[in-house]
Amino acid sequence: METVTIKGHIWFQTETGLRIGEGRAKLLEQIDLSGSISEAARQLKIPYRRAWGMVREMNNNAKEPLVIKEVGGKDGGRSILTQEGKKIVALFKKVDQCFKNFSEDESYRLSRGQE
Repeated sequence: METVTIKGHIWFQTETGLRIGEGRAKLLEQIDLSGSISEAARQLKIPYRRAWGMVREMNNNAKEPLVIKEVGGKDGGRSILTQEGKKIVALFKKVDQCFKNFSEDESYRLSRGQE
């Protein structure tokens, strides 16, 4: 039998309707690193409007906000990933790693003819 490779994209959804996949998890991570939705969007090469829409949707569907914006100050405002946001990113990474392990194990098993 020829080599089989299982491929796919993973995401999870909470009971409140929050959906997190790789793109949203990366956006949250970049916001945490940069302190800015605008800078996170630039780093990920997505329009600011799209990034802001994703943040708004995630906040609206989460039990508590994942990102909060602080307005003003001499350096302007900033965006902060909340503890809940950090938990969600960590959960996505765990789910994603489980999927990668599954796909590698099953690809190997199927390629060896162990159905």
